[in-house]
Amino acid sequence: MPATLEFFGAAGEITGSCHILRLGESTVLLDCGMIQGSPKNEARNRDPFPFDATTIDAVVLSHAHIDHSGRLPLLCKRGFNGPIYTHFASKDLCEVLLRDAAGIARHDTRMRNRRRERQGKKLITPLFDDQDAQNAVNQMQGLRYDSPLEILPGLTITFFDAGHIMGSSVVAIDIDAAGVKKRLLFSGDLGQYDTPVLCDPVSPQQADLLLMESTYGGRRHRERDETIEELGAIIRQAHADGGNIVVPAFAIGRSQELLYLLGKYRDQWRTDKLRIFLDSPMAIKATEIYWRYPHLYDDEATRLRTTADEMPLLPNLHLTRSGAESRVINRVKSGALIIAGSGMCNGGRILHHLKH
Repeated sequence: MPATLEFFGAAGEITGSCHILRLGESTVLLDCGMIQGSPKNEARNRDPFPFDATTIDAVVLSHAHIDHSGRLPLLCKRGFNGPIYTHFASKDLCEVLLRDAAGIARHDTRMRNRRRERQGKKLITPLFDDQDAQNAVNQMQGLRYDSPLEILPGLTITFFDAGHIMGSSVVAIDIDAAGVKKRLLFSGDLGQYDTPVLCDPVSPQQADLLLMESTYGGRRHRERDETIEELGAIIRQAHADGGNIVVPAFAIGRSQELLYLLGKYRDQWRTDKLRIFLDSPMAIKATEIYWRYPHLYDDEATRLRTTADEMPLLPNLHLTRSGAESRVINRVKSGALIIAGSGMCNGGRILHHLKH
């Protein structure tokens, strides 16, 4: 009974992680991510899946980022009703991310339909809605790290910490069929060593086949200390110039790292002299989720967590949830550090701040 692996996304391109593992009568989907990038690429999300969603027995989700989870509501909408296995923290983050994706789909459809109506074209419907997003979350079953679970006959999965964002996993898939045992290792995205808050990636010691994220595989990251020094220099320069600092940041992962560092280096960077704004409803919700999983912190963050009622240690942090609160920030002419999405400056509140 041979196992086969097929690739339907993030192979030859960066986003849209989606792979199928077949073993006998069992079919497992590894991730079901959104295709992102140009309008032409994003239009592909509306295409039929290159497989029948009703034939999928289970989904294994490596982590919550949209390029790995974003089409799960669409998969459910098109007939998948089986379990989605992921880490508990990934499930919590998906509830935030997938609902946000549904809101973006709704807004994007409304804008496109205005143009289509003027052009006399047929109106379109959103890719998926809030209920589809909630259905996907409801089908998720949370797992812990290093806790093997047989999800189908002959298929056992084990999650290991990938150190990328909270709940991110390297997935070991152990196959036991007709007396033959093999291990497939699916990395998802891998974090860097010494990432703030998170533990370092775990490297399982054995695999017969490795399916690995390789987006930055040809690059060598600089040392973490160099990044820390650059951040400190930017803040010190802003103090000297009397200006503001605008930081585009991903809502999940990068925003929490920044907040942690701003608290950790409060004395050296004089961050207590700044008005710090976390200007992202999604980042605020994600930070609250990060706070609920202290057992996943690295040693340094664990020590901080035991001595603090909140993280980060930033009494001068302002959480701006509404659009009105966000617009008020632009009255601050100096001494502000504004963290806002999107991280790639291709949408979101960061564009509003850059304009000002």
